[in-house]
Amino acid sequence: MTNRSASFQTRLAACFAAAGFLLAAPALAQTQLPPPSQYGSADARQDRIEELQQQLTDQTAENERLQYELNQRDREIQRLRSMVGELAGVNQQLATPPADGAVTPGGNAPPNAPRADVGPAPSGLNSAQQANTGTLGTIPAGTATPGAAATTPAPTADDLYSRAQSLLAAGRYPDAESAFAEFLERYPNVVQTPNARFWYAFTLLARNNYGDAASSFAQYLQRTPQGPRAPEAQVRLGMALAGMARDGNNDAAELRQACGAFNSLATRYPDAPRNVRDLATREARAANCPA
Repeated sequence: MTNRSASFQTRLAACFAAAGFLLAAPALAQTQLPPPSQYGSADARQDRIEELQQQLTDQTAENERLQYELNQRDREIQRLRSMVGELAGVNQQLATPPADGAVTPGGNAPPNAPRADVGPAPSGLNSAQQANTGTLGTIPAGTATPGAAATTPAPTADDLYSRAQSLLAAGRYPDAESAFAEFLERYPNVVQTPNARFWYAFTLLARNNYGDAASSFAQYLQRTPQGPRAPEAQVRLGMALAGMARDGNNDAAELRQACGAFNSLATRYPDAPRNVRDLATREARAANCPA
């Protein structure tokens, strides 16, 4: 009897213990779950994270845009520096005094040069008019046409070309453009015409008139494919096409043509000067041309 009573009490205690555990389990579960009031704050944090991610994306896009504009300005500065260096070379050539006794294009002979058949120049004329009417001294008195001495002679090719070069060397691009255009209109087939056509296109490029510059450089290459400035003209043509592509929001066709002009220089003109090859390399890199 005693043993059975003890066993019964043991089983009863185990039942109470199990019942107590079952009753405590819901309370334990309740302490592990977050209160409903915290659900809203978690959603707010997620919204804030998404907002910050969007701001980061927008800022990255803005940084990329600013970097692109900065690269464009760097390329423009490099192009202008290159042109300044070239114009300095032109200016140096124009400023170099000629050898003793030499006659510069558009200039007059040295003061001590003999003039065998030229008589005294008519009074009241400037030096340019005197140079163009020097043989008037051999005409018998009274045979000259009245009023002929007052007529201003047309400028010679040398005069116009020298004036245009001087304007170019001074950085007066609009005036130089007009002067070279006048030269090409008056003298389309003289010895200075190819160079005048090149420098006319150069002034257009310097003024960011990319369309007309590309057309003018292409015309130079068509008419003088093996001229002394043909390699540089091809590179300048590529620069003008790249400028057109930029103005047209990176037009793919124009950009391909520009890269073709840069990359084909070595094949078409293997003996191009070093400075021209370097210019092509810089411009191809600036235009992100494929190697």
